[in-house]
Amino acid sequence: MGKVYLVGAGPGNPELITLKGLEKIKECDCIVYDRLSGDELLSYTNDTCEQIYVGKKPGHHYRKQEEINRILVEASKRHEVVVRLKGGDPFVFGRGGEEIEALMAEGIEYEVIPGISSAIAVPECVGVPVTHRSMARSFHVVTGHTKEGGIDREQVKKLAGQEGTLVFLMGLASLEEIADALIEGGRIKNTPVAVISDGTTIYERQVRGTLCDIADKVKKENISSPAVIVVGETASKYYRYDRKNPEDKDDTSFLEKNASKIRVGVTATPALYQRLKDTFLRAGIRTALVCDMDVEKLDAGMDRLSAILRGEEEGLDSYSWVVFTSQNGVRLFFEQLRREKKDLRMLFGLKFAVLGSGTRDTLMQYGFQADLVPSRYTVECLCEELKSRLTNSDRVLIPRAKQGSDELTDGWPASSSVLSIYDVRGRATRHMKRLDELTHLIFASASGVEAFFEELKRNGQELPDVIKTVCIGDITAKRLARYGRYADSIASIQDVEGLLNAVGGTSI
Repeated sequence: MGKVYLVGAGPGNPELITLKGLEKIKECDCIVYDRLSGDELLSYTNDTCEQIYVGKKPGHHYRKQEEINRILVEASKRHEVVVRLKGGDPFVFGRGGEEIEALMAEGIEYEVIPGISSAIAVPECVGVPVTHRSMARSFHVVTGHTKEGGIDREQVKKLAGQEGTLVFLMGLASLEEIADALIEGGRIKNTPVAVISDGTTIYERQVRGTLCDIADKVKKENISSPAVIVVGETASKYYRYDRKNPEDKDDTSFLEKNASKIRVGVTATPALYQRLKDTFLRAGIRTALVCDMDVEKLDAGMDRLSAILRGEEEGLDSYSWVVFTSQNGVRLFFEQLRREKKDLRMLFGLKFAVLGSGTRDTLMQYGFQADLVPSRYTVECLCEELKSRLTNSDRVLIPRAKQGSDELTDGWPASSSVLSIYDVRGRATRHMKRLDELTHLIFASASGVEAFFEELKRNGQELPDVIKTVCIGDITAKRLARYGRYADSIASIQDVEGLLNAVGGTSI
């Protein structure tokens, strides 16, 4: 019999989970998750972890609570460590108590790991404090949706007379009724109200108003669940630092003016996405991984690389240059070197050419400086500048992706060996279903384009016309054109900063 951990995932942003909660996700044999906990956290589970989705959408219950209870009990009988991942905190309208009672009835060990509640964090992240010494010395968290459906109107009327801030969760569908009941209970009509949808995530939207007009404003803006409703004087506050005010200067860049409006979807490997996410976030731009590109080693290419490292037929000492066009190529090359138990000294005399700053930095992690980084991070520039250094006696080894560019060795005076050592396959994330809410879509590779459109077709979707497409280079843009879409912007430098600048070269 295993142990079940009820883990609070936090308000929506995966970075807001606790360290202890993340440790259990990494350790677990089975994870039972719902819609509000998000699938980004699933990437931290191990390869053998069983994943069970029990999410519910308003009006479309995927699993009844009794069935979820049964799933937890059965999972604990199959696995040692089971995580029940719940949005927010398990005990704040999360039905954690009901699930624990089911576990107790079966004598199953359990532990609760708290999560940051959206009742506090979501308002806080848009600059609304739930308490303030001069205007709200308390706050009340209320469900806006009873078990029977709708609100308890009499309870809401009584709350109108309470001092402090009122926070309603799961109440968007009843917003107008909530506002009317509060006014009827004695709250003045111009009491400030803030409604925040998808708080702390890339899709975050907010509407500010008063009790008398908030329902109409929310309908006009087409705000959807999940949403947090804040009622009280603190809902008029905006404690959010804006680095620059676009109204104050004429030379403000597009990114500075529109950072808060830009929502960027990305098709990339997790490693590249993390670097891109951090860079874009520093510019105030939120991103989402739309298509997760998994790196899969190719046996034929890796076997040939092993043979070269072992000195069979042709050894590594027969090459003068190694060209890496990606960080994945660097990592797989050196991993295979270790696997073959080869000494780094066997690389003495080799020169390395890399494409892009990220590939250069990854090579440096293994203790090697690149001998050639092209002045522009494009395949064409790499080819041209490397060609000028090669002689007829040089031999070049190119460990790369299966779908690498055919232009890489065109016109070289040296013999070359191209090893397709890995392929990249895509998996749609939940963000694929929300493409119409994104302003930009970044493709970081030609294989990413292929994977994205395969997943799009599988899901029966079409790429919205209004979304701006950004490609990391010409080759990726050409692959995109095969699908009838032309890149709105192409990075002049093939790295994360180049992609940021390419987004800045578009409009919304």
